[in-house]
Amino acid sequence: MDRRDVIRMLAVAGGSIAIDTLGVARAIAAEPGRVLVSKIELVGSRVVMAVMIGDAGPYLFAIDTGGFLSLIDNELAKSLKLTPTGMTRASGVGGRTTVPVYLARDIVFGGGVRQNAVAFAGVDGFGFGSDVKGMLAAGILTTMDSDLDIEAGEWRTYPDGHPPRTGYYRIESAISDVASGSGPGAGSRHLYGSATVGGRGLRFLLDTGAPGGLSLDQPTARALGLWNDTQPYAPVRPRGIGGQAGIARIVRAAGFTFGGAQFDRPLVMLRGDGDMRPRINGIIGLQILRQFNLSTDVRARALWVKRHTTADASEERYGMSGLWIDRKGESMTVAAVGTGSPAAAAGVKIGDRIVGEPFPAVIRKISGAPGTPVTLSVERGGIASDRTFVLKPFL
Repeated sequence: MDRRDVIRMLAVAGGSIAIDTLGVARAIAAEPGRVLVSKIELVGSRVVMAVMIGDAGPYLFAIDTGGFLSLIDNELAKSLKLTPTGMTRASGVGGRTTVPVYLARDIVFGGGVRQNAVAFAGVDGFGFGSDVKGMLAAGILTTMDSDLDIEAGEWRTYPDGHPPRTGYYRIESAISDVASGSGPGAGSRHLYGSATVGGRGLRFLLDTGAPGGLSLDQPTARALGLWNDTQPYAPVRPRGIGGQAGIARIVRAAGFTFGGAQFDRPLVMLRGDGDMRPRINGIIGLQILRQFNLSTDVRARALWVKRHTTADASEERYGMSGLWIDRKGESMTVAAVGTGSPAAAAGVKIGDRIVGEPFPAVIRKISGAPGTPVTLSVERGGIASDRTFVLKPFL
């Protein structure tokens, strides 16, 4: 099916409900107990929904339960002549930045829910993904009782409250008390969940906008014995609204439990110091959340989760060279070398310069399939030498 057909299909669904600017639901000609269904789809590392803005669209927007304010591509906002209302501070991976805020009117989500006004923060080159023009914040689940059912391809809303749930696991204190942001109604209430790593109970932000699986802040990682120089790790530099963050590490943990389900030896990203929101230990991203139906109980501030009958984790990925290379202009410098990695065994060290070929060619080399031989020309102290290794899973 052509992507344009997918967008059109996602834009048509049954039912209609309106939400005013403060997030209060008002059913339109809906009998009591009615369920409003909007279509969603898992596309790569995003859960997307088709959105109409006035008479324009539909456009694909990703669902981001880790966001307090919905995002829109600045170019689209300007082309639609959305009303600018000022600037706001936005925080994310990499720090804080200032972004413009636009007011959009008469928004229809997935053909099932209508909102008369939505505030969007405008961003440039955020990397939403192919054809994705923005992200919808956590309020999509925390404003009223809702199901995010990726398995069925549905976002279901219950204006009169959710019926009894059967076979679900209940997580208490999952919806934050107040909205985030500056001022009443400035942002969405966030979604949280409890989980255990290595037998220790921790609190996580549940973030469908984070394409990875499990991440921990550095103090928690150190307390669990996961951040050390002897355990094998693959380096990575996360990027978000605030730009690039410091070097993080991908390691394996002994075990992880969430929503009554056990995950053995999961990959875990260990974030740099200070690269995490306060009052949480980490983030659970889409790679794990996509395996569950998420159902919010707004009045009780609870989340109910149920693992899909066909739950299948997406392929685990990390850099099998063990290298992270930073580029400044045409110069390439090794920023990190993971313990136990092929690059480390070949003698590549932090501070080495990669020479002799362009950056895209180097990235293609170290991003190949397992078993791929790699030779890099490395300059150290003004002397160049070749370093050869074979890509392999080493975690």
